[in-house]
Amino acid sequence: MLEVITLDSGVRLILNSMDSVRSVSIGIWCNNGSVNENDNEQGISHFIEHMLFKGTKNRDHFQIVNEIDKLGGQMNAFTSKECTCFYVKCLDEHFRASAEVLTDMICNPTFPEDELEKEKGVVIEEINMNADDPDEVAFDILEDNVYKGMGMSHPVLGTKYTVSSFTHDKLDEYYFNHYTRDEIIVSIAGSFDRQDVIEYFEDKFYSLKERREFVTDKNVSPASEGRYIEVTKDIEQAHIAMGVRLFPAEDPKRYPMMLLCNILGGGMSSRLMQNVRVKKGLAYSVYSMTGFYSHTGLFVICAGVAKDKVDEALDAIKEELDRLKDDDISVEEFQSSREQLKSSFIFGQESVQNLMIYNGRNLLTYGRSITPSEVLQMLDDITLEDINNVKKEICDYSRHIVINVTGKK
Repeated sequence: MLEVITLDSGVRLILNSMDSVRSVSIGIWCNNGSVNENDNEQGISHFIEHMLFKGTKNRDHFQIVNEIDKLGGQMNAFTSKECTCFYVKCLDEHFRASAEVLTDMICNPTFPEDELEKEKGVVIEEINMNADDPDEVAFDILEDNVYKGMGMSHPVLGTKYTVSSFTHDKLDEYYFNHYTRDEIIVSIAGSFDRQDVIEYFEDKFYSLKERREFVTDKNVSPASEGRYIEVTKDIEQAHIAMGVRLFPAEDPKRYPMMLLCNILGGGMSSRLMQNVRVKKGLAYSVYSMTGFYSHTGLFVICAGVAKDKVDEALDAIKEELDRLKDDDISVEEFQSSREQLKSSFIFGQESVQNLMIYNGRNLLTYGRSITPSEVLQMLDDITLEDINNVKKEICDYSRHIVINVTGKK
């Protein structure tokens, strides 16, 4: 059963009860990510995610993690372009004790000075680690170019310069101006008592401001023209990330595009895998994916190839884009791809954590819950004509921005 409740505080609960499990996943979401940051704040949302684990008015860092460990729970968080989520998974009998730690982190952070300085070093090492990962480098450069002129181009981790500039007062001001009750969602999935959950959360979050006093201008700049960018690093392989900008999440073309993306590069039988890897032996890994946000979207093809095979690999990818544009997709291929998407979706619904994330993200993005039956119906309603109508969004190779992070030749 899926239910959305707005508390008197303005915080929304989205509850998904599962009678067949003994665990529960609790996620506190905020409609805030790197897209909300100005140039001097880049990385502050992610840095705050780290700092909320470092102490509250009631607990120090060790007490936060130790209390969850003693309950056998699992706690973590993540920051993305548009949202931040803090979550815990525990046995249903430990719901209140786990939720208490989580809400204390959100409602009473102190951003201790000594921990702040240490955490700068930690996050800078995370930035360094990403810089050593050619896949991450290629994808970051691709996003920077696809979203040029938009807040979406801001890296979630920020830069060494911006992270080094953060102070207690800056974190405190940003946090309490952005993490407001009207922008917070609590997503719970698994085994729980509905009334107990409502009673627990009804008096929480009042230490936060009622509402955000400004609206982030999620501007949409003109789409960039296709281009090829090569970056040389001390690595043995070439890592390709290429893509084009897409439409937002609420566009009805989203599901046909997801199905088309799956046909092109979603699995072992996909066209890219069969041509680039199986037939021509040019890559171990090659795949395509989509990303959709409240105001924009992204289609990406990624491949890891030998550095002297980049041109051949790009030619093979272009072959498949051209073939997709010119050829009719068979009914068999279409139906197979749809069943793959439906299976993947249903498999994800069987995990309390995946379900909590799915529900929370949907409520933030769409302002409502989307039931599994709705998703399956939307997939079933896709026609071959729908697929053919979205081909033009991705099949023109010349529109793609191609990033090649490669080793020295």
